[in-house]
Amino acid sequence: MTPARRRYRVVDDRTKADAVATAIKCIEAGDSFTASCAAVAAQLDVSETAVRSWVNASGRRPQPSWTVVSRLRADLAAATELNRRLVNRYAPADCGMGAAQ
Repeated sequence: MTPARRRYRVVDDRTKADAVATAIKCIEAGDSFTASCAAVAAQLDVSETAVRSWVNASGRRPQPSWTVVSRLRADLAAATELNRRLVNRYAPADCGMGAAQ
């Protein structure tokens, strides 16, 4: 059985602009880019890829500041180091994840 073929909707420019504005508002409220575009796409019954491309093409996609990026990188480095230490301490020697790595 073949999957149902997706039918593409034609979306006018005004609706695209509203979709972009809504996605941007969701991003600024704290949702991820992907989640924001998925929510908008579901409401319009269009693909998430379409909404992502509209937002990117608008040039208005919010980007995190370098301060936020630096903090997230530091958080990731700390979590990675903690995970490494815990694996070395608690992983059974025969699982291949212990202190030898």
